[in-house]
Amino acid sequence: MPETIVFGLSGPSSSGKTTVALNLIKLFPRTVPDAHIPINPKTKDQDWDCPEAFDMDAMVSAIQSARRQLEGKGSIESRTSYASQWANPAADVDRMLPTEALNALRNMVLQKLHISSAEEMPFSLVLVDGILLFYDDFDESSTPGAECDAGVFICAQYKTLKQRREARSGYVTKEGIWNDPPGYFDNVVWPNFVKYHCKLIAANPEAEGGKHASASLGHFGNVAICSSDAPFAHTLEACVESIINQWNCRQ
Repeated sequence: MPETIVFGLSGPSSSGKTTVALNLIKLFPRTVPDAHIPINPKTKDQDWDCPEAFDMDAMVSAIQSARRQLEGKGSIESRTSYASQWANPAADVDRMLPTEALNALRNMVLQKLHISSAEEMPFSLVLVDGILLFYDDFDESSTPGAECDAGVFICAQYKTLKQRREARSGYVTKEGIWNDPPGYFDNVVWPNFVKYHCKLIAANPEAEGGKHASASLGHFGNVAICSSDAPFAHTLEACVESIINQWNCRQ
């Protein structure tokens, strides 16, 4: 059976993680995805940007289950089912990358893997997308980040993230539509990003909202640091390179 690569996509809210994930699905055909919300003590609003807002044990179980299914049975969930879970409209995702650029990346994948078609893909890919995959101490055995074979942390400038977040009309949750209260980005989203990523930021200071001229900013262990301030094609290519590098390390 094909081997499986569990690949994590993380970064602050509105950095472009999900848009990258939905485009990676187009490049790697054997891809699958993977509500008690605490109150922020400062704002008294629900806090969706802290580790306690996530069922980490359930996420770990889901990742392990996907790996077992892929390596044991080779079964693949519907990609349509995966994409429908996201708020990103398909037209918006497609608009991020011209067809010519997407085809160029497809050809790059085939060439670097030494295959002639996507049907020959030598591995399956489990994409794990979340804002706190690589938070401090993520490498402990009980966290979703520790289940990832490799990953990319996508950052962006503070003003970029704030503009994107505040332009969103709301988030679909199990309880209904969540709309950010006034000042939520400055009072909760940004402070929590900095608070829970001290080690990553210390190793890569540009991850804390600096001006990013290129997509690739360095590494934090087996996690590549990228910027979505760069053209989207460059950010996506950096993710593709990280996936292929993980595969090549196994050969």
